Amino acid sequence: MIILENRKARHNYEIIKKYTAGIKLLGEEVKALREGKGTFRGAYVKPIKGDIYLINFNLQKYTKSSNPNYNPKRARKLLLKKKEIREITSELNNKGRTAIPLKIFLKNNLFKLDLAIAKGLGKSQKKQKLKEKQIERDIQRELKSIRNQF
Repeated sequence: MIILENRKARHNYEIIKKYTAGIKLLGEEVKALREGKGTFRGAYVKPIKGDIYLINFNLQKYTKSSNPNYNPKRARKLLLKKKEIREITSELNNKGRTAIPLKIFLKNNLFKLDLAIAKGLGKSQKKQKLKEKQIERDIQRELKSIRNQF
């Protein structure tokens, strides 16, 4: 079950490789995620001291929480295998590569994060991608109208 999805990620980036990671959350954060209170705007993934962290992910305070010191944009540790951490870190050392979150979902009652190693797209590349989609839609529409005639 998908809880949150980063819709702009596929528009702004070319996805190179995907990973799935667990997220280390506080109890009130789990409840807030179940309410769907997070946003991916400005969020990214970064290696810090041999671990991978989700940075700038805004997870609003749970409505019934009484914690006055809650920080909604704190860095959240991602739970990955050592081999995956090494792969991600080495990929991020390449020029023009970044790690972005794609979606948060529930799997066996545990929150998981799909993250991707991606390369940013320029304006012209985005426009070209949109043109290709539009041409594909037009072709499908024409094929459908031809099928309906017979």
